[in-house]
Amino acid sequence: MKKSIESLIISLFPKRCAYCGKVIASSRFMCSKCENELPRISGTVCRKCGREKDKCTCKGAENYFSSIAAPFYYDGCVRHGVHIFKFRKGLRNYEAYSLEMADAVKERFGNVSFDFITEVPMTEKSRKKRGYNQCFYLAKGISERLGIEHKSDVICKLYETKKQHGITYYLRKGNLTGVFDISDSSAVKDKTVLLCDDISTSGETLNECAKMLWLHGAKEVYCVALALTLYKKRNNKHI
Repeated sequence: MKKSIESLIISLFPKRCAYCGKVIASSRFMCSKCENELPRISGTVCRKCGREKDKCTCKGAENYFSSIAAPFYYDGCVRHGVHIFKFRKGLRNYEAYSLEMADAVKERFGNVSFDFITEVPMTEKSRKKRGYNQCFYLAKGISERLGIEHKSDVICKLYETKKQHGITYYLRKGNLTGVFDISDSSAVKDKTVLLCDDISTSGETLNECAKMLWLHGAKEVYCVALALTLYKKRNNKHI
C-alpha cells in the first residue's frame, strides 16, 4: 500500500532537475546534461572574492568577512535554475543547491569551527510577496548536511533597496549602507559565523551583513553563496 502511494506521488509530482527543470529519476538532483555543463568554480581561488585566480577582480580588497566559498558561477544552467528557485516556486531545489554549497564549505573552510549559520535576510514585505526567503532554506540545508546550528532572523533588513544586480558596481557600494541590523547582540558576541546568500554580485550584501555582525561582537564571519557573478572589464573598469 505504501509503495503504491509513493508511486502515485512520484507520477503526480515527479522530481525535476534543479537546474533545467527536466523530469529525472527520484534518486538524482540533476540531469546528465546539466551535470556536464555546470559552471563550477575549481582550482586555486581568491579567498577574498571566491573566484578563480584568473577571474578575480577584487585585488585583495579588505572585507568584514574573512573569506567566501561558492560552488558555481552565476551562468548557464545555474542561472536558469536559480530563477526557478526564486521566482517560480521551485523551493525543492534547495536540496540540490545546499549539497553543493556544503561541499564548498568543507573544501575551503574545513579547518574552521562554526558556532552557527545564518542567512541574508529579506524585508517582511518581500518575504510575504515571494512566500519564503530562499536563503533561509539554503542555510537550513547546509546546517543539516554539516551539523552546524542554524539560527534564523539573526540579521534583519530594515527597508527595501534597489536590486544589487540592477545598478552599477560603484553604486552598489552605498546602496546597502544602514539597511541591516542585528536582532540580538548576545547571539553573535564572540561567535564564528557562517553567513549564507544565494547569489553574490559584488559581495556588498554579504559585506554589509558581516559588518553588522562584527559591530555586534562576532569573532569572525565567513560566507557561502550558491553562485558568484563574473565581471567583465572594459578599460580596466567594472561593468
